[in-house]
Amino acid sequence: MSASDAISEALRDPAIAPGISSALPADLVRALGWLRGHLSEPIQLERLAQISGVRPRTLETHFKMFLGTTPLGWVRRMRLARARQEMLHAGPEDTVTGVALSSGFGQLGRFAADYRKAFGELPSTTMQRARCSLQSGADMDLDEAIRLTLGALPFAFAVAPKQCSAALEELGRPQELAPTYGLPKAIAAWCWGQRAAHRFSATPDLDRERSCQLAEEAYDLAPHDALTLTLSSGALVLAHRLEEADRRLERALALDPWLAYAWIRRGWMSAYFGDSDAAIRELSIALHLMPFEPLRHLSFIGMGCAHFAAGRYDRAALWVQSGVKASPGSFWAQRIAVAAAALTGERGEARRMGRQLMRKDPDLTIAEARQAWPFTPAFMSRLGDGLEIAGLPRA
Repeated sequence: MSASDAISEALRDPAIAPGISSALPADLVRALGWLRGHLSEPIQLERLAQISGVRPRTLETHFKMFLGTTPLGWVRRMRLARARQEMLHAGPEDTVTGVALSSGFGQLGRFAADYRKAFGELPSTTMQRARCSLQSGADMDLDEAIRLTLGALPFAFAVAPKQCSAALEELGRPQELAPTYGLPKAIAAWCWGQRAAHRFSATPDLDRERSCQLAEEAYDLAPHDALTLTLSSGALVLAHRLEEADRRLERALALDPWLAYAWIRRGWMSAYFGDSDAAIRELSIALHLMPFEPLRHLSFIGMGCAHFAAGRYDRAALWVQSGVKASPGSFWAQRIAVAAAALTGERGEARRMGRQLMRKDPDLTIAEARQAWPFTPAFMSRLGDGLEIAGLPRA
């Protein structure tokens, strides 16, 4: 059984999403649960396998298949992430040595080198910046900007016309209050990118230009914030700047391996590159970390795209329809389900779905649909073929 088949079996029915921990094998779930509470302790594969209830070789295989690393590799990555969080919240009595030892690192020189490789700076630099921020005292304008920005996030994650406009309206004030705060610029970049890619406005070229500009400004202001990096990466994806977006996303995951939204974007990125197996694996991780809205529907739609790329059109339609049902404003994704239905031979159903989509998006054409996403040419060609079978206008 291939990796994609194994994961598809584990995720047999999108309707059972509340039990989405099944996206990972039970032995892997047990291993991860135990490791999160024992990160600073020495890790022995034999002991971990006993806790997981499988043989060591099976556990190693599941780590590589579903998480793309070994058990010890995962532990090292989590230890670094925890050390960084402690550095960012360091008090006046904390030291780099103390944080390293409490996070499970015994060799301080290697810790510093691994930390710098992962986060682009020495641990002492992170700690010093955190202390400077603490000493500067409370900034009420920044505090209000943070409140307003986080309040706008659900609108941005909806990826729907009305919510996108609402997010942009909400994000104006925090950018005025705190011009050096990167996150509102990154969210705005993502929203302007949505407007351009999904035809939420009549000025796609101007919107795309504004999106890219804000993405660069956000990155310059907050190169060490994982959520800012992830959102700015998404904006670059919508501008078809995939290589640059991919590098930014990898940095985000190095900074925060627990960020569910970064794993969603990682899964979509793999789908864009044509790696369906990796996309399903990464989106499964996202669903395991956050199996509820406002992010679940994006994972479902991404799963559908991955199955579509692999030619599993019946699965693609089911996943996408589940995602759109959870977030009806994301009707833009229904074009994948329409094409998938057509390519399975269900022409009547595809035409019915196509008419339904055109009522929500009356100006949609096949030519525009093929330009919306940076999927592989083969993917977009099959998408166009399916939409044509469903009766959508070519241009």
